[in-house]
Amino acid sequence: MSVDMNQTIAEASLDNLHDIIVPPAIGFFPLAPGWYIVLLLLLSLLFHFGYRYYQAYKKEQYRRDAQEELEALNDKNRENSIALLGLAKRVGISAYGRESIAKLYGNMWWDFMQNHSKVSVGLELRASIEKLLYNEDTAFDESVFDAVFLMVSQWIETHKVTHNV
Repeated sequence: MSVDMNQTIAEASLDNLHDIIVPPAIGFFPLAPGWYIVLLLLLSLLFHFGYRYYQAYKKEQYRRDAQEELEALNDKNRENSIALLGLAKRVGISAYGRESIAKLYGNMWWDFMQNHSKVSVGLELRASIEKLLYNEDTAFDESVFDAVFLMVSQWIETHKVTHNV
Protein backbone atom coordinates (compact mmCIF):
# COMPACT_ATOMS: atom_id res chain seq x y z
CA MET A 1 0.00 0.00 0.00
CA SER A 2 1.15 3.38 -0.70
CA VAL A 3 1.60 6.20 1.72
CA ASP A 4 -1.28 8.17 0.22
CA MET A 5 -3.60 5.24 0.71
CA ASN A 6 -2.57 4.85 4.38
CA GLN A 7 -3.11 8.52 4.95
CA THR A 8 -6.59 8.36 3.37
CA ILE A 9 -7.50 5.38 5.54
CA ALA A 10 -6.28 7.20 8.67
CA GLU A 11 -8.28 10.28 7.76
CA ALA A 12 -11.42 8.18 7.21
CA SER A 13 -11.10 6.41 10.53
CA LEU A 14 -13.96 6.77 13.04
CA ASP A 15 -11.63 8.42 15.51
CA ASN A 16 -11.36 11.42 13.25
CA LEU A 17 -15.15 11.92 12.80
CA HIS A 18 -16.74 15.01 14.35
CA ASP A 19 -20.37 15.72 15.34
CA ILE A 20 -22.75 16.80 12.63
CA ILE A 21 -23.60 20.47 12.78
CA VAL A 22 -27.33 20.66 13.48
CA PRO A 23 -29.25 23.64 12.13
CA PRO A 24 -31.13 25.77 14.69
CA ALA A 25 -34.64 24.57 15.67
CA ILE A 26 -37.60 26.03 13.84
CA GLY A 27 -39.60 28.33 16.14
CA PHE A 28 -43.36 28.55 16.51
CA PHE A 29 -43.51 32.16 15.44
CA PRO A 30 -44.18 33.62 13.00
CA LEU A 31 -47.08 31.33 12.26
CA ALA A 32 -48.31 30.43 8.85
CA PRO A 33 -51.31 32.51 7.69
CA GLY A 34 -53.65 29.52 8.08
CA TRP A 35 -52.96 29.37 11.81
CA TYR A 36 -53.91 33.03 12.22
CA ILE A 37 -57.24 32.28 10.54
CA VAL A 38 -57.83 29.29 12.85
CA LEU A 39 -56.99 31.38 15.93
CA LEU A 40 -59.29 34.16 14.76
CA LEU A 41 -62.14 31.67 14.26
CA LEU A 42 -61.58 30.14 17.71
CA LEU A 43 -61.54 33.55 19.37
CA SER A 44 -64.72 34.59 17.58
CA LEU A 45 -66.46 31.36 18.66
CA LEU A 46 -65.29 31.89 22.23
CA PHE A 47 -66.63 35.44 22.18
CA HIS A 48 -69.93 34.30 20.66
CA PHE A 49 -70.60 31.61 23.26
CA GLY A 50 -69.45 33.87 26.08
CA TYR A 51 -71.86 36.57 24.96
CA ARG A 52 -74.73 34.09 24.70
CA TYR A 53 -73.98 32.79 28.20
CA TYR A 54 -73.95 36.37 29.49
CA GLN A 55 -77.32 37.08 27.83
CA ALA A 56 -78.84 33.96 29.38
CA TYR A 57 -77.40 34.92 32.77
CA LYS A 58 -78.90 38.41 32.58
CA LYS A 59 -82.22 37.02 31.36
CA GLU A 60 -82.52 34.87 34.51
CA GLN A 61 -81.59 37.66 36.94
CA TYR A 62 -85.20 38.11 38.06
CA ARG A 63 -85.27 34.47 39.24
CA ARG A 64 -82.19 34.97 41.40
CA ASP A 65 -83.64 38.17 42.86
CA ALA A 66 -86.94 36.40 43.57
CA GLN A 67 -85.12 33.52 45.28
CA GLU A 68 -83.35 36.02 47.56
CA GLU A 69 -86.63 37.71 48.42
CA LEU A 70 -88.26 34.33 49.00
CA GLU A 71 -85.58 33.41 51.52
CA ALA A 72 -86.17 36.72 53.32
CA LEU A 73 -89.89 35.93 53.67
CA ASN A 74 -89.57 32.67 55.58
CA ASP A 75 -91.06 33.96 58.86
CA LYS A 76 -94.44 32.32 59.27
CA ASN A 77 -97.03 35.08 59.58
CA ARG A 78 -100.03 36.44 57.71
CA GLU A 79 -98.18 39.41 56.15
CA ASN A 80 -95.43 37.21 54.73
CA SER A 81 -98.04 34.84 53.27
CA ILE A 82 -99.58 37.75 51.40
CA ALA A 83 -96.12 39.03 50.39
CA LEU A 84 -95.31 35.57 48.97
CA LEU A 85 -98.39 35.76 46.74
CA GLY A 86 -97.32 39.22 45.59
CA LEU A 87 -93.84 37.87 44.84
CA ALA A 88 -95.34 35.13 42.67
CA LYS A 89 -97.31 37.71 40.70
CA ARG A 90 -94.23 39.95 40.26
CA VAL A 91 -92.23 36.97 38.97
CA GLY A 92 -94.99 36.33 36.45
CA ILE A 93 -94.93 39.97 35.34
CA SER A 94 -91.14 39.86 34.97
CA ALA A 95 -91.25 36.67 32.94
CA TYR A 96 -94.35 37.13 30.79
CA GLY A 97 -94.96 40.87 30.70
CA ARG A 98 -97.42 43.13 32.47
CA GLU A 99 -100.00 43.03 29.68
CA SER A 100 -100.53 39.28 29.91
CA ILE A 101 -100.23 38.80 33.69
CA ALA A 102 -101.84 41.86 35.31
CA LYS A 103 -105.30 40.88 34.06
CA LEU A 104 -105.12 37.37 35.60
CA TYR A 105 -106.72 36.83 39.00
CA GLY A 106 -108.38 34.06 40.94
CA ASN A 107 -108.74 30.76 39.12
CA MET A 108 -107.35 32.23 35.89
CA TRP A 109 -104.09 33.03 37.71
CA TRP A 110 -103.87 29.62 39.40
CA ASP A 111 -104.55 27.86 36.11
CA PHE A 112 -101.90 29.95 34.40
CA MET A 113 -99.39 29.00 37.09
CA GLN A 114 -100.21 25.32 36.72
CA ASN A 115 -100.02 25.43 32.91
CA HIS A 116 -96.64 27.19 32.81
CA SER A 117 -94.79 25.37 35.59
CA LYS A 118 -94.78 22.26 37.75
CA VAL A 119 -96.86 23.99 40.44
CA SER A 120 -100.03 22.29 41.62
CA VAL A 121 -102.60 24.58 43.20
CA GLY A 122 -105.40 22.42 44.54
CA LEU A 123 -108.92 23.58 45.31
CA GLU A 124 -108.29 23.47 49.08
CA LEU A 125 -105.22 25.66 48.75
CA ARG A 126 -107.11 28.09 46.52
CA ALA A 127 -109.89 28.37 49.12
CA SER A 128 -107.37 28.82 51.95
CA ILE A 129 -105.58 31.57 50.02
CA GLU A 130 -108.86 33.37 49.34
CA LYS A 131 -109.68 33.26 53.07
CA LEU A 132 -106.19 34.54 53.85
CA LEU A 133 -106.52 37.43 51.40
CA TYR A 134 -110.12 38.51 51.91
CA ASN A 135 -111.15 37.42 55.41
CA GLU A 136 -109.08 39.03 58.15
CA ASP A 137 -111.09 37.27 60.87
CA THR A 138 -109.70 33.87 59.82
CA ALA A 139 -107.00 32.57 62.15
CA PHE A 140 -103.53 32.29 60.64
CA ASP A 141 -102.63 28.73 59.72
CA GLU A 142 -98.96 27.78 59.40
CA SER A 143 -99.77 24.87 57.09
CA VAL A 144 -101.25 27.37 54.61
CA PHE A 145 -98.04 29.41 54.85
CA ASP A 146 -95.96 26.28 54.19
CA ALA A 147 -98.10 25.36 51.18
CA VAL A 148 -97.91 28.90 49.77
CA PHE A 149 -94.14 29.03 50.37
CA LEU A 150 -93.67 25.71 48.56
CA MET A 151 -95.94 26.79 45.71
CA VAL A 152 -94.12 30.10 45.19
CA SER A 153 -90.73 28.39 45.42
CA GLN A 154 -91.74 25.88 42.75
CA TRP A 155 -93.22 28.65 40.60
CA ILE A 156 -89.96 30.61 40.69
CA GLU A 157 -87.83 27.58 39.88
CA THR A 158 -89.93 25.78 37.28
CA HIS A 159 -91.91 28.31 35.24
CA LYS A 160 -91.09 28.20 31.54
CA VAL A 161 -91.01 31.29 29.37
CA THR A 162 -91.84 30.42 25.76
CA HIS A 163 -91.14 33.83 24.24
CA ASN A 164 -88.72 36.68 24.69
CA VAL A 165 -90.09 39.50 26.82
